[in-house]
Amino acid sequence: MMSMLDAEQRSQMRELMQAHRPAQFERKGRLMNLRDDLMAEMRGERPDPDEVQALHGRMAELHGEMMAEMVRMRNAMHDLLTDEQRQQLQQAAPGNDIDPDDHDAHH
Repeated sequence: MMSMLDAEQRSQMRELMQAHRPAQFERKGRLMNLRDDLMAEMRGERPDPDEVQALHGRMAELHGEMMAEMVRMRNAMHDLLTDEQRQQLQQAAPGNDIDPDDHDAHH
């Protein structure tokens, strides 16, 4: 995609990615800590089901935050493109025939 952009667009894309990165790294760190906590709980002699559920729920919530932020960044990047560039990207994108509402298709 970067090859179809002009110098200003590439600079703006780079700025978007750099602005996005620290928050995502922080979330990934929190996710790793939660995963460690979950594994420690599961290795116990009698894991607490409520604690397992709570940890899993916090992990799911964090995953949701990460996905939403990635979508925000993708939308912001998309907004930098011209209509012609969007069309070129759409034509070049693999999997154009995948139904976004078919949850099983992307797993």
